Amino acid sequence: DMARQLGTIDTICACYDQLPDMERRVADFILQNRADVPHLSVRDIAKDSQTSGATVSRFVRHAGFDSFASMRLAIASEQAAGDDSVAEAATEISPRNIAGSLEYILETKVQELRSTVSQISADALERALDLIRACDTLCFAAVGNSIPVCANLAFKLGQIGRRAVCPTTTESMILASLSLRRTDVLFVVSASGYSRRLETIIDNAEDSDTPIVFVTSNPSSSLAARADVVLPVVSRDQLLAGGQFSSHVSPDFLVEALFLLLYASADDAREHARMERKSLGRDKESTPTLN
Repeated sequence: DMARQLGTIDTICACYDQLPDMERRVADFILQNRADVPHLSVRDIAKDSQTSGATVSRFVRHAGFDSFASMRLAIASEQAAGDDSVAEAATEISPRNIAGSLEYILETKVQELRSTVSQISADALERALDLIRACDTLCFAAVGNSIPVCANLAFKLGQIGRRAVCPTTTESMILASLSLRRTDVLFVVSASGYSRRLETIIDNAEDSDTPIVFVTSNPSSSLAARADVVLPVVSRDQLLAGGQFSSHVSPDFLVEALFLLLYASADDAREHARMERKSLGRDKESTPTLN
C-alpha cells in the first residue's frame, strides 16, 4: 500500500525549514508566484528572487528535481490536473478582500488535507493503531504549539479508557521519558521533524525499547528515521503566514482519524464513554435559578 508521491508545492513546503536563507528566497518566490512558474526561466526566477542561477539550481536539487525544467513541468502538470487549485484562486490574504481571503485560506487547507490523506499509508496507520491498542501507556512528546495536538488526542483517548500521558511542557516530557517501558508507546508530533529536546526523549525511548510513532511534515528527518512508524502530514502554512506560524490542521486531522478508528474498533469504547459522561456530566448541567 504505497502513498502517492508528494506534489511539488507540498514538497517545497516540506523542505523549506532545511533550506539555506538564499534558497528560501527562491522558494518564497515560487510559492507566491506558482501560477506563473511554468512560463519562467531560471534567469527569470533568479532575477525576481534577487538570487543567482546557481542558487536556483541548488534549490531545485534540494527539492528533489534534476533540473528546473523538470520542476517547471511538474508544477505545470499538477496545475493542469487540478492538484494545485489554489494557483488560480486569490494570491494573498488581505483585510481589503475578506471574502477572497477566506476562499484562499479554505482552498489552501482543503488541498493540505487532501495531500495529507494521499501520503498516509494504510499499512503504516494500521501498525500505529496496533501499537496503541497493545500498549500499557501512550506517552506523548512535542515542542511548542505541537503540544496541544498531543493533549487533544490524550484527552480523547482517556474518554474511551485508553491510558495516555501528555505532560504540559517538553521539559516534563523529558522527565516522563526516563520512565518509559517496553510495553509503552512514545507518540511524537513534530512538524519540522527535529528538536534537540525531542532527540533526548527519543534516546530515552530507544534505551527502554519503547516503540515510537512519529507524526511529521518532514518524514525524511533524522529523528523520523528512528521511529517504528512514521505518519506524514502535509503543511501549506508557508503559503499563508509562513511556516513559523504552524496551524496544525493536518496533524489535528490525523489524530482525529486515529481516535475515530480506535473508537470504532474498541468493544468497550462506548461503555467507557458512558462512564465518562456519568462522571463528568453533572458539571454541564444547568444550576436552577433561585428566586
